[in-house]
Amino acid sequence: MKVVLIFVFGVCLSLQAQQKVNKILSKGDKKLAQLDTTGALDLYDKALSIDSACADAYAKISDVFISRGNYKNAMELLNAGIRITVDIPKDKKTISHLYSIRSFIYFTAENFHNAIQDLDQAIILNTDNPNYFYMRALVKRMNGDEKGCCRDLKKAIALGLKAATVYSETYCN
Repeated sequence: MKVVLIFVFGVCLSLQAQQKVNKILSKGDKKLAQLDTTGALDLYDKALSIDSACADAYAKISDVFISRGNYKNAMELLNAGIRITVDIPKDKKTISHLYSIRSFIYFTAENFHNAIQDLDQAIILNTDNPNYFYMRALVKRMNGDEKGCCRDLKKAIALGLKAATVYSETYCN
């Protein structure tokens, strides 16, 4: 009986903390919409201080860093976020977003091999996102893998990404 009571109490506290984190992230999103990146970063950091495994906070902070051109800090944060969240996956779709953001940084550094590896991970975690297939197709093409590019474009099209159709018609005939 005591074990059940402790478990229920723990679950209630966990839900309250998650609701608090979600409110803070929402406030951060509002700051970001007002172009107050400093205020948004403060709130996203606060969310991480409450829940260090909040993949969404890592994604939001790294997006701000990238928009500022601060790829080094974004990469460090993404590496930490992936390391922490991958073992306790609360939300596979958000964790997949961490990989996709990091793949963008690898891509801009022309590190196509690592960009593809991260997009592979993103797809494993979220097979329904056509953007991941499209992004991987573009990276594969840049890396000289035409057949792989066309295969991924077909998957992106099948998942409803119309932009992939134009690219496919141009390069996959």
